[in-house]
Amino acid sequence: MASIVNIGFDSYVVVDRVMAVLPAHSSAVKRLKQLGVESGKTVNLTFGKRTKSIIMIDSGHILFSFLPVEKLVEKLFSDQEE
Repeated sequence: MASIVNIGFDSYVVVDRVMAVLPAHSSAVKRLKQLGVESGKTVNLTFGKRTKSIIMIDSGHILFSFLPVEKLVEKLFSDQEE
């Protein structure tokens, strides 16, 4: 069974669908973010806060998050290490 994790403000993601968690400040990720906006495959989960990380999922969608990368990785993959 796929595990579902709360990534803040009652927003959830299926862990098995996550392909990458990236910091939002690098220029390559900023270009990726812009391509996602242009293609309409973005979901903004920042709720007005500054984007600190980007989650890429297997459907090609890009999720913007206000949580830092370290915190997201901890939430998403802490159960899998056991």
